[in-house]
Amino acid sequence: MDVLHRLLLDEWDTAVTQETAEALLERRDVFGLRLVLLALAVADDDTADHLDDALTHVCRRSDDDVALLERFCLELASDPSEGVRREAAAILLRP
Repeated sequence: MDVLHRLLLDEWDTAVTQETAEALLERRDVFGLRLVLLALAVADDDTADHLDDALTHVCRRSDDDVALLERFCLELASDPSEGVRREAAAILLRP
């Protein structure tokens, strides 16, 4: 998991960040989303933008995608990691 975390936070190559995030999100499971949210919680502004873009590209393509994202975020709202909880809550608050 450390390798994935480093790839998600690669400050030298944001394409790696976005591609890794998109691949994890394409899994369509809580595990992949949790890793992306964990990275988002500590990312600098530029990296966070690319992680957020990945969330938009993969998880907001259709109403079904948005419903799945919301379901997973509701589950992650009680995650042990405060950063994951915070990012999941922020997604749930978005229009």
